[in-house]
Amino acid sequence: MITASCLLLAAAHANSQTNQPDMEVVEVTGQAVPKRGLSLESENSAGSRLGTRMLDLPASVSVISKEALQVKGDFSGLSAVTRAPGFAASASPGNGGTSTSVRGFNGHSSVVNTYDGTRLYVGAGTVSFPADTWTVERIEVLRGPGSVINGIGAIGATVNFVPKKPTFEPIRSEVAVTAGSFDLQRYALGSGGQIDENFAYRLDAVYHSTDGYIDRADEERRAVAGALLWKLSEDLQVRLSVDWADTEAAPYWGTPLVDGDIPNDIRRNNYNVADGLVEYEDTWPRVHVAWQINDSVRLRSDVYYLEADRHWRNAESYAYVEETGLVDREFYLEILHDQEQLGTRNDLLFDFDFAGMGSRVSVGMEVNQIDFAHTNNSPYDGLTSVDLTNPNPGTWDEGVVNETTPDYDTDTLQYAVFFDGVLEVNDNWQVAAGVRYDDIDYEREDFARSNGQQAGEIDTDFTGTSWRLGGVYKPNEDTSIYAQYSKALDGIQSLLTATNPDLDLADGEQWELGFKQQLLDGQLQYTVALYDITKNNLITSDPGGVQRQIGQQSSQGIEFELYWRPLSVFSVELNMAFSDPEYDQFARGGDDFSGNTPRGVPEETGNLWLTWQALPGWNVSGGARYVGERYLDDANTVALPDYTVYDATLQWQANENLVFALRGKNLSDTDDFVLSPYGDQWILGDGRSVEVGVRFGL
Repeated sequence: MITASCLLLAAAHANSQTNQPDMEVVEVTGQAVPKRGLSLESENSAGSRLGTRMLDLPASVSVISKEALQVKGDFSGLSAVTRAPGFAASASPGNGGTSTSVRGFNGHSSVVNTYDGTRLYVGAGTVSFPADTWTVERIEVLRGPGSVINGIGAIGATVNFVPKKPTFEPIRSEVAVTAGSFDLQRYALGSGGQIDENFAYRLDAVYHSTDGYIDRADEERRAVAGALLWKLSEDLQVRLSVDWADTEAAPYWGTPLVDGDIPNDIRRNNYNVADGLVEYEDTWPRVHVAWQINDSVRLRSDVYYLEADRHWRNAESYAYVEETGLVDREFYLEILHDQEQLGTRNDLLFDFDFAGMGSRVSVGMEVNQIDFAHTNNSPYDGLTSVDLTNPNPGTWDEGVVNETTPDYDTDTLQYAVFFDGVLEVNDNWQVAAGVRYDDIDYEREDFARSNGQQAGEIDTDFTGTSWRLGGVYKPNEDTSIYAQYSKALDGIQSLLTATNPDLDLADGEQWELGFKQQLLDGQLQYTVALYDITKNNLITSDPGGVQRQIGQQSSQGIEFELYWRPLSVFSVELNMAFSDPEYDQFARGGDDFSGNTPRGVPEETGNLWLTWQALPGWNVSGGARYVGERYLDDANTVALPDYTVYDATLQWQANENLVFALRGKNLSDTDDFVLSPYGDQWILGDGRSVEVGVRFGL
């Protein structure tokens, strides 16, 4: 994204002006606690492509910096994003280990992930990129509908991972090594800078492996990101980027409940087969062109190709049988996904005066061609039993019944046109507006199979328009009061794997009011947002089982984010979110769940992080993450426990090139740390761990 590139170049220029080395690896902490704050002066391309600073956006936006990722040891996107206001994990191997809930909405159908502004359309619920945060410069978050930017399926939030990019600065390199509990081993390398007056490069690579908290939950991932920036002239630049990741995720599908709970002596047991596997491989080459046509017009063009391969082979369902004292294992499955996405996004950014008022407008189009192939051994028969306390895992072929064969292929052509603009009425008032039209042509071919599936075809079309209108009042340069109305679209079935051509898209709307302010030269910064979201056209069914799109879900809430630096050696980061999600109209068969809370979404979340410079060069930091109860069923009869996880870091900057860190995670070793349910099992978060890391720059 050109806006992110401009930010990085500006930051590098500021560093050179103050004779400070542009280190990718460390931040000088010898004199005071780093002043990161809420980044209200920076841009956030998850919420706008107009280059608008966050303070002036009529929306709830946040930034997670690479320095915060390093200090807290957030090596995965999930661990990083769930520190943002209102986010909670709902991750499992079946969704790529990345699914989250926010503002009362859950899953990849409502929370869109993008990388460098590009969206991988979700096939059968799985998103696993980026595999590691080492390649990431920062993470941008937009809470609330983002359909004007990213199209269908962003009613809850948008998360944009901004990769590190080349800059025309002296070459700097860095090495990071980490070791810790559960045999954690992590090796990372980064390098970038100017090759000559016309070329700059960036290269990052990471290898990460761990035996896992759970028995036989080994995880190994490799990621490489490279980019070459070519400056053809002062007004024209081309950037070629290639990202690749290969992940062997933990083949752990949860722990079975015994009388509604998990006994301590089975917490680390893995009930999967010995040769279970979860593998993801992603390749993302792309070309970005930025051309400043004249003082008022800028062309931005992206062409990209995304390839995502997935492979699962596991026994995934475990149920404790009290009469036998054994755990019955079912759902012996093998699934393969092969997905290819070829796309382009182009826009013209105009910066001009309109009737004496400053104006910025983006007008553009986007096209994506997505091919998706699904292979499996459905109907996933098979049954074996293992001991509860000492399970003998066996192998997958001991329980599998059906042969793995092609199931279906889909061909999806998506195109969109969009407009986004902001008008600076005067020094105190701004008006922002945007609109986007999406059209998706969808074809599906089901293959005849030995399991009784008949050959069939689907050919349908999904269309819809999203728009938003917002206003910002700025009594001064450091304060903004805003209001926004957004109209969004959501897919109630996957846009790549839809099975019912008669179902329409769900539509939603949001009202939001907010306040943002920074005081005391940025040492006190905070934001407050109140919202009301309604989503219509949910699928409900009458007592006869007939499906109807008459359901409605709503959510109201308040979010608060604070950065306070009362002393040069001490800072506080805090966020809290309270929501009241509800099914306004929802029924299944003869059961009416209207008035209940949707499953998988907490009503309260909170994050706290304190940083103290105990001695020059020494920083002590730590905090807590809180997630409230989440219901497991629409009847609201069973819930996951609320949990609080405590983390801490001791960091010593030996010199401007060398940093040592000691981190402790889940220090209280809470038993209530549950990421998500999976059927009748609970997927447990990691227990207490310790890790030591060193970063060296040259």
